[in-house]
Amino acid sequence: MATLINELKVTGSVEDFERITAEITAYMRQQPGYVSHRMLRSLRRPGVFVEIAEWEKPEDHVRAVQSEGFRTRVQQLAGVIEKPAPDLYEPAHA
Repeated sequence: MATLINELKVTGSVEDFERITAEITAYMRQQPGYVSHRMLRSLRRPGVFVEIAEWEKPEDHVRAVQSEGFRTRVQQLAGVIEKPAPDLYEPAHA
């Protein structure tokens, strides 16, 4: 299992951000190895979101984000968020 954790700082319209990320999530749900996705919004900083996505294997996520379908959709976030810094994690303790 691989878990993507990505903090996203919205600098544009939150409504645009939510619409675009919903489209991206719908696309990713169709990709091999996709398990789940959650988007959390900070109560203290309402323009900050944390994305948590689980994949069967790290390679599944890498393949999905390298796809043309993902790249086309994620480009729409330019000007809506600061540059994200996603990273994949694996379980360290049971």
